[in-house]
Amino acid sequence: MHNIYAFSKRVAVAALITGLIAVGFYLLGSHGYFFLLIFAAILMAVLFCGMTDWVEGKTHMKRGIALLLSVLFFFGVLVGAFWLLAPTVGEQVGQMRETLPESLERVQGWLEERTWGERLVEEIPEDPESVLPERGNIASGLLGAFSSTLGFLADFFIVLITALFLASSPSLYTRGLSKLFPVRSRGRVLEVLGKCYAILRKWLVGMLLAMAAIGVSTAIGYSLIGLPLAFALAFIAFLFAFVPNIGPWIAGVPALLVALTEGGQMALYVLLIYGGIQIVESYVLAPLIFKRAGDLPPALLLFFQVLLGLLQGGLGLLLAAPILAVLLVVVKELYVEDVLEAEPLDAGAADTPHRLGAG
Repeated sequence: MHNIYAFSKRVAVAALITGLIAVGFYLLGSHGYFFLLIFAAILMAVLFCGMTDWVEGKTHMKRGIALLLSVLFFFGVLVGAFWLLAPTVGEQVGQMRETLPESLERVQGWLEERTWGERLVEEIPEDPESVLPERGNIASGLLGAFSSTLGFLADFFIVLITALFLASSPSLYTRGLSKLFPVRSRGRVLEVLGKCYAILRKWLVGMLLAMAAIGVSTAIGYSLIGLPLAFALAFIAFLFAFVPNIGPWIAGVPALLVALTEGGQMALYVLLIYGGIQIVESYVLAPLIFKRAGDLPPALLLFFQVLLGLLQGGLGLLLAAPILAVLLVVVKELYVEDVLEAEPLDAGAADTPHRLGAG
């Protein structure tokens, strides 16, 4: 009788988790953008909470004041970096707009010299201006861009305000969420939520360190070989480093195109330097940084990035890695440990306060 109960419980829990995953994918497909904004707010709140906890621990000041100082410091660093780098990066980005067409012409000429490349060249319009919108459509395009900018600012404002509310009193929301579950399970729910917070905080710290290392090393490397627009290209590498697997490939394309304007030797130098930086980051730096955070399985992460990218576009691709980190924690804690690896005695006595944290 005891074994039947244990087996029935495991089947019920497995069915519940499967159902929740199915509902999650349905909601992600139909209302995914809304949930991604919520997760973005949670991710920003985790960042603010980590900074606030550190300030509280060092100064013992009230949480509200510590949160205010943390937010001011965070945005102060962003504004200061923008003020220092924006003139140089902005000027180089403007130069890049003039440089990239020349690079594309070099690539087109190189393809025309090869039989297999002729078919690709045939698909490229002879007059690049033919792919530009007609004058009558320029106004509507500008209105669309203006609307998109306003939408982005509105979304960012919503994410920021939500993150501030979450970071000001995180226990209020975690305990409120735990009350949606039976009393005997609330301790376990709070434990899993704490582990999700810990993994997100460690992942964020590790990602910011990796991004900074890639940006600085790329700027130094490009400057040493004399690559034009070195700071703009390094800034692109810094930003796209937030998207593992796919981001570095995207960031490497503009650098290679700019290098082609200087000749094949410069392009080879860029490949060696950028490739070397990515190898060091992937096999040396990332294992050290993400050792405590738990590195994500590369194949699983790539699949998840493609899935969220197809479902929700750029925002899904941007948040795929932290979402996967949380999902792995939830599956490991609630399914692998509590269901698959639970001893029959523990599964039969699952209502005890010790197991589910009711005591």
